Amino acid sequence: MARMFQFAVVALVLLHSAANASMNPLSVSRTAMLKSIRPASHINNLSSSSSSLSLSSSSQSYMHSSAAAPVDEWYEDGRDECIQAANYDHEKEVQLCSVAAASSMGGMNPVVKNLARGAFLRVASDISGGTALENIKCRVTATGEGPFQSIRDITSGPGGFLNLWSGTPSRTIEGALLGAVFLVGSAATKNQALAMGAGKNMAALAGGVVGGVAQAVIMTPAGMVFTSLNVNKGKPGYENDTAVTVAQRIMDEKGIKGMFVGGGPMAVRQASNWASRGLFTELCRTNLRLSRFGLIGEIGSGVIGGLGSCWNTPIETVRVLMQRDVSMGIPPKTFGEYIDYEMQEGGVQCLFRGISPRAVQAVWQTVFMVVVPNLLGL
Repeated sequence: MARMFQFAVVALVLLHSAANASMNPLSVSRTAMLKSIRPASHINNLSSSSSSLSLSSSSQSYMHSSAAAPVDEWYEDGRDECIQAANYDHEKEVQLCSVAAASSMGGMNPVVKNLARGAFLRVASDISGGTALENIKCRVTATGEGPFQSIRDITSGPGGFLNLWSGTPSRTIEGALLGAVFLVGSAATKNQALAMGAGKNMAALAGGVVGGVAQAVIMTPAGMVFTSLNVNKGKPGYENDTAVTVAQRIMDEKGIKGMFVGGGPMAVRQASNWASRGLFTELCRTNLRLSRFGLIGEIGSGVIGGLGSCWNTPIETVRVLMQRDVSMGIPPKTFGEYIDYEMQEGGVQCLFRGISPRAVQAVWQTVFMVVVPNLLGL
């Protein structure tokens, strides 16, 4: 019904334009036509008024003799302006019709469009490599192994190379939700910031913060399940773990709050992640003018933005360790206690464990979730 109503409105506008155009061989609009006949009407009114008042014959002859001349003179002197006004009004009506037609053809609500776009882009990034990189990163951070050792351990099981994509079903659902809420929050915030007079860099920063915090609400419980599956993979008693059994076990032990352990570091990480990715990418696009190189420049900006966002790896390290302890039944420490513990164990470098696969993953996600929306004008 709503779509039929939109088509009806467009049809009425088009009919209105057609009716106005038929009034004038030059296709001038109704507004311009009214302007063009107003002087003649005024003079004719004067003529008819003088007749009804029975003015003298000399006055009547004067009025009638002067009635035709001013009309002709007005037309001769003013036809250019009349035609210009007609063209201007006609163009405005055509533009209005075009906008209405585009709206009726576009139909779908912009929020719904961005939900679908964000879900598609995030799932595409996960299936094409993001899930494998997440598995490697989580194992490196939780166990202290190197990236290549982690790959060997993950692929040594019965599934072989496909083990890198373990958890894909749950990851796909999570990714669709994450991408949807991120793009809606980010695009809306950027548009609002620009409307308030902010620059592109500030708008990108604000959009990343809002989109990242929105993601944290979904990512915290999903990350808990994902980390548990990686940490306990292959251990006795955990052979049949699935996303559902892990979630049930955690909620039985800790309640629903147990699924949101690590929510603080997750929110900080996501906000700083996407704020950095959006800001650094926009700086490269506009300030460094990489966008003038076309698609290569846009992707290059995304690569720099993704790499630049890895400064907050210590926050991600604490998040993984906190959720690892919960999945193993160990009471989690505070954020500061994890930082102190890691510093005592191996210094600053321990806080940056897993930065190599995380850097690749950050670039991958930035290209999909920042560069592509920029190319779409979102």
